[in-house]
Amino acid sequence: MPYSLSRRPNHSVEISGHLEPAAVHEERGHILRSMRSTARVPGFRPGKAPTQVLQARFAEEITSELKEHLAERIWQEVVEGEDDLRPLTSPRVTEAELEPDGGFRLIAELETRPLFELPAVEGLTLPESSIDVGEAEVTEEIEKLRGEQAMWEPADDAEAEDGVLVEAEVHATFPDGGGEPFSDDHAHFHLGSEALFPEISEALQGARVGDERVAERRIAEDHTDENLRGKRIEYRIKVNGLKRQVLPPVDDELAKGLGLESLEQLRERISGAIESRKHAERRSMWRRALLDQLSAALDANELPRSVVHAALDEDMHRFAYSMAMRGVDLESEDVNWQEISAKLEPGARRKAMDTLILEQLADEWQIEVPEEEVDAYVRGEAARLGAPAAEHKATLAREGKLEGIRDAARLAAVVDRLIRSAGGEEST
Repeated sequence: MPYSLSRRPNHSVEISGHLEPAAVHEERGHILRSMRSTARVPGFRPGKAPTQVLQARFAEEITSELKEHLAERIWQEVVEGEDDLRPLTSPRVTEAELEPDGGFRLIAELETRPLFELPAVEGLTLPESSIDVGEAEVTEEIEKLRGEQAMWEPADDAEAEDGVLVEAEVHATFPDGGGEPFSDDHAHFHLGSEALFPEISEALQGARVGDERVAERRIAEDHTDENLRGKRIEYRIKVNGLKRQVLPPVDDELAKGLGLESLEQLRERISGAIESRKHAERRSMWRRALLDQLSAALDANELPRSVVHAALDEDMHRFAYSMAMRGVDLESEDVNWQEISAKLEPGARRKAMDTLILEQLADEWQIEVPEEEVDAYVRGEAARLGAPAAEHKATLAREGKLEGIRDAARLAAVVDRLIRSAGGEEST
């Protein structure tokens, strides 16, 4: 056997390989014969240049190609001889040397998929979670729909209070520095709304048209802009108008305005949507509970680096995208990427652990996802995008995303089996 393996605690393996001079000579011969048929050497017809000339003229290229071929030869021996080796990465060559006696020596390392000792699936438990839909929940959703269908009527003779829409001019300054003053001559504040800073909502209570009010708040210490953290911002607000919300009645007309036939049908539709959401939330909670039990005795700090880095890169890209959508300059010196990475790393490690556990179970249970399930998912996605299903599937395959869909479906099937094993319902 031309190699030996040294397994390390951090799920990496060092490959020490050696080939005898005869094997090196044989491989060199293959390279030279292949090169002779294509090489262009002045003074010789194609394919007729002597070996000595080729070796002298292309010495560097031959040596480089020879090392690659010999390293690949050793790696093939490893793959064929080690049934339990589960590589996560390609071998990274640290040494590849042709020896004075004509032999070849290789040292390479790679990360391997860990094989966890997991608790028995039969002993897993699920937290209680009801998916019953109460009448109060349906009523709450209907009230939200009423708010979306509401009309706003002038109420300039009233006083501002929760529920009233205030039209105002706003001038903001930063008494402690750190930010540039700004103004908005057409600001709208819905008093009592969760989206409105409570300091502004409180300052405007009881205000009439023509009144001026002052509100002050302190910016959070974890704000993305370091210059603004903990600083005060002062708003000077002039009330230009008030509007009161007029809600539509809860009747069949409300339902018809939403494309349904009756109020009863609207309630049924809302109840079904709430139940579906609760199913999804319960499944997510059960998934987390099961994976926490499976990983309770495992150390997330001992995971393969490549898996953690991949999960962290994905989270960093997602975080950067959300920042860009909020208008944050990603190139700004105020964005501390090292700090952001440190905050995201624990979650990335947990996600990496989850994936490795589910993949191990998928292998043990020999779970395969039928292609028709993948096609059904692709058809649904294509319908949402308004694209032909076959064309969309071809696009996903071309972009390398189709395999990701298969992998996600496979791991979802593992979660379904875990839930059933713990006595829960399969996802709907």
